[in-house]
Amino acid sequence: MPRCDNKSVGVLIGNSAGQWLMFDRATFPPGVAGAAGHVDGHSGVIDAARAEVAEELGLTVARLSLVCAEWRRNRCRRIPGPLGVGHWWSVYRAEVSGELAPSARETRNVRWVAADELQVLTDRTAAYAAGRVSAVEFAAEPGIEPVWVAWLVAAGLVTATLEDLERIDRAARQPQATTRV
Repeated sequence: MPRCDNKSVGVLIGNSAGQWLMFDRATFPPGVAGAAGHVDGHSGVIDAARAEVAEELGLTVARLSLVCAEWRRNRCRRIPGPLGVGHWWSVYRAEVSGELAPSARETRNVRWVAADELQVLTDRTAAYAAGRVSAVEFAAEPGIEPVWVAWLVAAGLVTATLEDLERIDRAARQPQATTRV
């Protein structure tokens, strides 16, 4: 298993109807998310963002604009890197072109999600983090991938209380064995 490089990118792709291109992760960690991945193997965060969109969704990035960049203590499926558990994230909004061609290895249920549905999925993640939804239930019917809740809040697409965000951050740090069955 590779070692984490502690650097990740995430990409939000919207359309003119105000919907967001999201999918259920086919790999750990469970949840609904946008295109994302580690920076290693790429020349930098911009190159990684473009590559992840192409790899996971088959689309070409025409334009990127930074939403936020910050450290998050989220766990991935790799061995923790030199900084321990967590990643320096760079999250972008993207304009894309091409035909959607999702990766069966990394994605399931790729779909356009309206803002109100993003909020419902965020609320499910908050319920999971508060212990009102079990790990088995969350894996079977996921909400937003825990680390992505912060990015959706930063982008102004959903809301969450500070208490919920703190619980969700704790859920994002959990190892694979306790969050995925």
